[in-house]
Amino acid sequence: MPREEAISNAIKEFELQGYDLSGVVTNLAGEELQSHPIAVAAQGLREACGGEGSLPEALEAFAASLQASTSQPSDTDTGTAASSTTTGTTPPLVLSQEQYVIAHKGASMQSLLEACRRLQSQPDQLLKALGLLQVLLGWLETRDAFTEAQGVELLHDLLRSDASSTHVKAAAAAVAEAAARGVEETKCRLVDSGLVATLLELLQAPGTPPAAAASTASTEGSGAAGTGAEQPPQEATAAAATAAGAVPLELVGAACGVLRAVTTADDERPPASKAFMHARVLAKSHGAIRVLLGVLRRVPAAQEPATACRVLGTVRQVAANEEICREFTDDGGVMACLQVLSECAAQRDVCRACLGALRQLAHSDTVKRLLAAAGAVPLAVRCVDLHAGADDVAEGALGLLGNMMLRQPEICSQAAEAGVIDTVVEAMQRHPARAPVQRQACLLVRVMAARNPELRPPFLERGVEGLLRAAKVAHPAACRDVGAAALRDLGLDNYND
Repeated sequence: MPREEAISNAIKEFELQGYDLSGVVTNLAGEELQSHPIAVAAQGLREACGGEGSLPEALEAFAASLQASTSQPSDTDTGTAASSTTTGTTPPLVLSQEQYVIAHKGASMQSLLEACRRLQSQPDQLLKALGLLQVLLGWLETRDAFTEAQGVELLHDLLRSDASSTHVKAAAAAVAEAAARGVEETKCRLVDSGLVATLLELLQAPGTPPAAAASTASTEGSGAAGTGAEQPPQEATAAAATAAGAVPLELVGAACGVLRAVTTADDERPPASKAFMHARVLAKSHGAIRVLLGVLRRVPAAQEPATACRVLGTVRQVAANEEICREFTDDGGVMACLQVLSECAAQRDVCRACLGALRQLAHSDTVKRLLAAAGAVPLAVRCVDLHAGADDVAEGALGLLGNMMLRQPEICSQAAEAGVIDTVVEAMQRHPARAPVQRQACLLVRVMAARNPELRPPFLERGVEGLLRAAKVAHPAACRDVGAAALRDLGLDNYND
């Protein structure tokens, strides 16, 4: 039987048996695999790291082999492409499973780590190597091998080095985030090695406190106005940030990505995750939540929404228990988040990120009351109205309101006066196919009706019974239990029907 026919038959047999062949090279074998452009370039990179040939040329060839193997548009300048991978200015390369396998078999990740060690005196080439490393870490098996190859230690050295530029440190942090995704061992190594603590130190900008800097900028702006040279608001914001010695935004975003990665449980292989413990350790021993609050206050959310979203998402992950939430609240963090939400409610991504952070913080009874007193209920309703077609904003707003009203009948009454009943009903009508929205709506109906019987008639008059029953049928896994509970707390006897 010819080889091609044998391979084809084997593939069909495995697929019939339900095997996943996505990580198997099926169209190359033996010597043909070694002749693949990625394999050839990986071999050249290994040799260059061993002193045979030019390392910059080998990096260029390896980058070209990856770019040629993808359908995504490539930058004509490979160094720029690699750098943009770490900063997020252009979409990073995404290889196919076959290409990841070939690069992995060629020990490309290990070679790139060695290249980074050798290129620390050449920032442009180092950035290129870090960008390529981030591309390869898109595959789980490569990430699994990262800690064994001493990758965390290399990144930590780059972050601690005074010779490393801001761009290099941001790129190193981006690689750390990529390496930690879905790999518990790497998360633990990043925390235990002190790398995350180093990032927290880098996030604490030296120099003038932000408030003082802003005041100085405002005073200077007033003086300029008197001479007819008024400073534009965005330039004033940038000037204030510069005066405050603010950390560059690319490093802020990358560092927040690492913090969020190590406090997220996304590796299902070990029996337990240390994500919660990491959040506690980083908050208690390294002041993580206070550092994040300082960063949030410095970042101009309206002008830099992507960075603000990363900071808010990290706050949500690090605020893992009552003690951390209380510390953040006592330092003014809740009010800072509300201010960002109020100013950027029309920006969907920032709005969603703010709602998520406040939703996490609202698990604390103290925060519930503070939010209610500060006008969070009408603000959440406004967010839903502004983004009427956005199911993610609706889910986040309903989730925040539900957490705020849990065990708080006074806030439930306040919410009803603010129009939350109409908001819930309209969200269920607007997003019938979105299980997360329907589930949060069911939970919110239950919370409001359970301790406030006077709110049951308004819900029923607006037709919520039919919506709850429809949600139970359409989304049984997500809504059957909470929908039945909501119907029961509305006083309906046939809630299990």
